[in-house]
Amino acid sequence: MSKTRADFADFTNPDTIVGDGVMVDGTLKTAGDIQINGRFKGKLITDGDVVVGERAQILANINAQNVYVAGEVVGNINALGKLEIMETGCVEGDVSSSALAIEAGGVLKGSSAMHDTEREKPQVTPTYEVESSREPVGVDG
Repeated sequence: MSKTRADFADFTNPDTIVGDGVMVDGTLKTAGDIQINGRFKGKLITDGDVVVGERAQILANINAQNVYVAGEVVGNINALGKLEIMETGCVEGDVSSSALAIEAGGVLKGSSAMHDTEREKPQVTPTYEVESSREPVGVDG
């Protein structure tokens, strides 16, 4: 599920919010969603999503389900699902995810790697006729 700009302005149900003007230093570990609008230094670990607001400044490695960056992140990001760098977002570090989207104006200074995902291979049915090894019935040779 993609988040839009409105989600950054009105993120009504995150489990943890670091507000604008707040500075946090340390490790933040949670099972729910995290929204950072202020400054954070350390490590972010969650089973949920991380939303980096437009005015956020993060100096940390991030491990999450999905990560949406509209501010600044200096550190590596590991998103099990999707990583989206919005038009105002800047990531300086290596990233890995199952899906990566960078809007026009968004910046990634680092390398990216895709997680291995198991995709179902479609069944292929031949569209050509296969020769029979039997001789046709009723043919005298």
